[in-house]
Amino acid sequence: MLSIHDIAHNTAACLVSRLPDGIRKPEVEVVAFGLEVVMGAGLQLVIFAATAWYLDLVPEMMAALVTMATYRLLAGGVHCSAYYRCLILSLLTLVILAFLGRWLPGALGGYLPGAIVPVFTAGLLIAWRRAPADVEAAPIINPARRALLKKACYLWLLFWFAIIEYGCYRGWPGSVLATSLLALVFQSLALTPAGFTAVGWADSLLKRILPLG
Repeated sequence: MLSIHDIAHNTAACLVSRLPDGIRKPEVEVVAFGLEVVMGAGLQLVIFAATAWYLDLVPEMMAALVTMATYRLLAGGVHCSAYYRCLILSLLTLVILAFLGRWLPGALGGYLPGAIVPVFTAGLLIAWRRAPADVEAAPIINPARRALLKKACYLWLLFWFAIIEYGCYRGWPGSVLATSLLALVFQSLALTPAGFTAVGWADSLLKRILPLG
């Protein structure tokens, strides 16, 4: 089965071979990695948007996606062992969070703002203990970079708290606010040992069900 990795590598090899001989050519692997990141992110975004539109969950899924993706850039987190399993697990997570986000405001009976401070506080505590999370493929060995990323996580959480509080004050849709809150809960838990274990278990299950590589 032709994968994004193969397409990116073949495209990179073609591009590098077409460069003039008089200039310093980049490594094929470097170009292929960049292409793979761009192609993979683009495909994910298209699939997420199409699914959100089909299920009529666009605001909620986009709120979850923005919350999780931006925080993950700073805090890190566990990865699946293959792109397709990451795509499937991410899509399932966004859909579940969106549906839960629509249900939560009604279940809380108008007390959604009361859940913001506990979630924010728990997020700070987890970030203090666990962020940024190391993964085997990309360990953070520079202490200065680790300290910078931890401070960035704190600032992100403060910014998120301010935005959600402002949204409550301005009367933004409760489902959107609730989905963002749940997304932060999920992404924070993904930094913990239990989160790593859960994602690893889901990755193994998907590998058995859909051995796509």
